[in-house]
Amino acid sequence: MKRIILVAMLISVTLTFASAQTESKKTSDLSKIEQQILQLEKEGREAAVKNDVEANNRLLADNWMNTNANGTVTTKAKLMELIKSGLFKISSIEDDDVMVRIYGDSAVVTGRATSKRIGQDGAVVTGQVRFTRVYAKIDGRWQVIAAQSTPIK
Repeated sequence: MKRIILVAMLISVTLTFASAQTESKKTSDLSKIEQQILQLEKEGREAAVKNDVEANNRLLADNWMNTNANGTVTTKAKLMELIKSGLFKISSIEDDDVMVRIYGDSAVVTGRATSKRIGQDGAVVTGQVRFTRVYAKIDGRWQVIAAQSTPIK
């Protein structure tokens, strides 16, 4: 009887240890994905400030849509037009309070952004928004598929 109890305890400890290793691996994998997404967020900010068409094209899915702070919608094609025209000039973007949540091959990023842009009259316009960006893993790489921002008054 003692032998059976001892074997049962050993099996239980082994299964618990194996489960802990699996959970540790999952946490490590999620952390790696979170770091990848945060890097893409950084690249996205840099691309916006530089009006980098190539980087924006790589980072945004073909069917990307942004719901702007004023309620209008911008498609990827429209954004590319704006960038190429030079009418859309962001001088800086700083994000904080950023959280990344991973859901398999999707990720949701939320945070607060403070940006400065040059208005059509040449004046510097500063704004702060709460944002949400949704990423999906498409053909083995992460891309933004949707975004939305809400102004902070």
